[in-house]
Amino acid sequence: MRAVLPALVLVVAMASPAGAHVVLDREAAETLLAEIAGHRRASVETPSESGRVDALFRLGQTVESLVEALNRDVSAHGQRDLFGELLVARLQAHTINVAWMPRDGRYEYDLAAFREVVRRAPRGQWAAESSFRLIARRFYATLAPDPATLVGIDVAGVLDAVRDEERFLRDYAGHERATTVRFFLAVDHFRIARNARDPARAREHERRARRALQQTVNGSAEAFEVRAAQTLLERLARGRVTPD
Repeated sequence: MRAVLPALVLVVAMASPAGAHVVLDREAAETLLAEIAGHRRASVETPSESGRVDALFRLGQTVESLVEALNRDVSAHGQRDLFGELLVARLQAHTINVAWMPRDGRYEYDLAAFREVVRRAPRGQWAAESSFRLIARRFYATLAPDPATLVGIDVAGVLDAVRDEERFLRDYAGHERATTVRFFLAVDHFRIARNARDPARAREHERRARRALQQTVNGSAEAFEVRAAQTLLERLARGRVTPD
């Protein structure tokens, strides 16, 4: 029987970026659209490069807030509606890529503004937070209820994710997101260990997974991360099992 990890499912459920806490209405949507337009202009017209990068980051934040409000609206009504589709069309007309994801039943922003922030200011004020959002998106998008199962990614892709996570921990060791990235890293080592065809690689990543999962147990202040790490450590203690 497929092993299910409630703690990891909880992590996914709690991982959405902070946004509005009420179902979207037209006035709120228009306010967010106006803010998006303002940030977009500022990202081009502000005289200083640091000011343009700051506007890009705030553009990404505001688009995420609008997308989260759209998704709450979908959840409240059980389906998409014409108003939401019109909002998405208006965003896309301004080259802001928000699209409906049928598999997940939600709208998703491609995070282009955060990717541009990292490209243009890798040591700037918003680089760490932008990097975290990109790392988190890939992690959650490829995580199944049983993390031993890869979704939309192969072992090579998880190895790329590990390199990005290790780079984040090296470059932003003191950042408030570091413990969560260390948890992502631990889970990704576990995923490689359970999916690598090369036995030597599997053993090496299992060793790294044990170490990183124990670091999460010892160092994370998030109870759901600790529970998930403990669950994966217990699975490793039972030995290598191929997912059903």
